[in-house]
Amino acid sequence: MQMPPPDPDTLFGDLLQDLPPETMAMAREFKAFVRAKKVKTPQQLLRVVLLYCGVDKSLRETAADFTLLYTSITDSSIAERLAACRPWVQAVLAKMLHTNAVATLPTPWRFLVIDGSHVQSPGAQSTQYRLHICMDLVQLQFVSITVTDQHTGDALIGFQGRGI
Repeated sequence: MQMPPPDPDTLFGDLLQDLPPETMAMAREFKAFVRAKKVKTPQQLLRVVLLYCGVDKSLRETAADFTLLYTSITDSSIAERLAACRPWVQAVLAKMLHTNAVATLPTPWRFLVIDGSHVQSPGAQSTQYRLHICMDLVQLQFVSITVTDQHTGDALIGFQGRGI
């Protein structure tokens, strides 16, 4: 017998328990959550961030899910809210990742994460583009983002001379 999928509200509640206790206060401190309009609480804002960034939904899908859960909102309103969340999310991640040990790396060294992803537009049958990203995991900053055609493969040599 197959188990029913877990309740999204239960999963979200469990996730909130795993975050640093000051996460919601940090939303106000970093001005990610300034006033309650359509998004009434920092918890709702976090849910928007996780739907868009964590579950990888489009702005329209995120707005639709938010509308089903809470109240009607447009994808452009979601985009405006998300734009203000970067410093908040970076601060929360820094608290969760305990980067102190990595931050003590010798001066010229950095801890970089490199990823290559296939991108295709709706209805496409195969890869149209490739997205190559290099991120400094200690600073939580992108070092390099490049979009290439489908003929460029994943390789580390593509990152030479780009601040690495």
